[in-house]
Amino acid sequence: MLASSIMQKPVVISANAQGKDALDLAFETGHRMLPVLDDAQHVVGMFSSFAVLGYLVPDYIVSGHLADVSYAPDFGLLRKHYDELESKKVADLMSPKPFIIKPEESILSAAAALLTSAGHDGVLVVDAAGVLLGIITPSDVLNSLRTEESLLA
Repeated sequence: MLASSIMQKPVVISANAQGKDALDLAFETGHRMLPVLDDAQHVVGMFSSFAVLGYLVPDYIVSGHLADVSYAPDFGLLRKHYDELESKKVADLMSPKPFIIKPEESILSAAAALLTSAGHDGVLVVDAAGVLLGIITPSDVLNSLRTEESLLA
């Protein structure tokens, strides 16, 4: 079975959009990730809840340089960073290297890419010209296997 047979139509955002617009779109549509496209509809990154959290949480906390994170300023600092990201461009907040596969690759390739795409819950399917065709999530892979099983029974 090919990746193209299980990919879904993604909700996308422009690299020039504001962070607030991307957050609003993600919450309104229920998506944790939005592929980021340039003006030619080529993939340039992935805006995700994971990337946003990476922006919100200070590096010194994630790197382990703070002996006891529970004593760090929490909500106020997170809120300050959240307010700042709303006015930033999506290009400044996205992960610049999403995992990409071709539509003719197998579902096994998609599953392997999902496992190696640390922090992301999906892989993007693009054509030879780099134009986005779809997105595959772990649920898409599992659902295809569940559906295939029912077809074989």
